[in-house]
Amino acid sequence: MVDLRELVDEIDRLVPKDGAKLKMPADADGNTTVGTQRGYLRLGVELLRAGLSPIDGPPPEIPRIPLDITYLLTHDSRTPFELCEIDERVEELPPAGGKLGALGQLLTAVVAVVVIGLVLVGGAVVISWLRR
Repeated sequence: MVDLRELVDEIDRLVPKDGAKLKMPADADGNTTVGTQRGYLRLGVELLRAGLSPIDGPPPEIPRIPLDITYLLTHDSRTPFELCEIDERVEELPPAGGKLGALGQLLTAVVAVVVIGLVLVGGAVVISWLRR
């Protein structure tokens, strides 16, 4: 039977690093990652290699996988994989939230409406005061 690491090594040899580039946004929140086909293939190779690597860190330290894709990224990119942790209970973790939750978005909208209303009322008061 073939070892999975041997298969990843073979794929690594078949997909050259030359011409492999990715432009990744700082966060994936509605932004697009752009890259060459070879860039995406190399990302897959690096993720496979990192997933098969021994886990760093003795307990109780959080286990991390070594993922280095800096050679793939353009100068204006930031990797979303700055810290890759391993947690087999990932489905039990709290949901990943946005920068503002639903309540935060609602409060922001209410504050914006109140501010616009105050500006309109203030403008009307100033105009009526100037007409006197």
